[in-house]
Amino acid sequence: MPQASPPLQYAATPNRHAVPADTELFRIHERKRHAAEFKPAHVSFGSPGGRFDGTPDDPFSSYYAGLHTTTALAEVLLRNLGFDGDGQRLIRRQQIAGRRFSSVRTNRELTLVSLLTAPDLAAVAQDSWLVDAEGRDAYPHTRRWAAWIRSQAPWADGLIWPSKRDTGNPAVVLFGDRCADALEGAEPELQIDLDTPIGEAWLTRMLAPYRAAIAPSPN
Repeated sequence: MPQASPPLQYAATPNRHAVPADTELFRIHERKRHAAEFKPAHVSFGSPGGRFDGTPDDPFSSYYAGLHTTTALAEVLLRNLGFDGDGQRLIRRQQIAGRRFSSVRTNRELTLVSLLTAPDLAAVAQDSWLVDAEGRDAYPHTRRWAAWIRSQAPWADGLIWPSKRDTGNPAVVLFGDRCADALEGAEPELQIDLDTPIGEAWLTRMLAPYRAAIAPSPN
């Protein structure tokens, strides 16, 4: 693992990536949340949550999304999901319970810190570990790095990086204290409740190329 703490004596110049206004963002979220609602920070060291959540010293809310439908699905549902002996991946029904797939459009251009390439990562003194590391032991460190990157890029609305689970497509996180207005008033263009017959059929179709499907109902 690269150094766990950012190089505090290094003044980084992060690379920028512009996402145009009226870009469609795709996400999976709890049904009780609105499609455009930011998620409060998980700030404790051992808490669950996302790769680039807020920290105790920088407790910003976040909005994780994909720029493609499959990216939003893969980033949530295929996380740490291995193949069985038949070369199939089975998604537990608990993973879709109470969850909804939605899309919204941005109200303005977003300026993100790019972590898409090796030079982009090197610009913030990092390598692919930052966007590939997994689990409770890694995420407290990746969150600390996200807070440091924010301090180096006060102009940044969020981060963009290559999805680990939908290779070739990017994932994004938006910072609620900097760009909540980018989704303000955004109404869902698409909503699918994943734990319904229609949602399960849609998921089966979308994830078939990934050899993933919902586990059968218990008898």
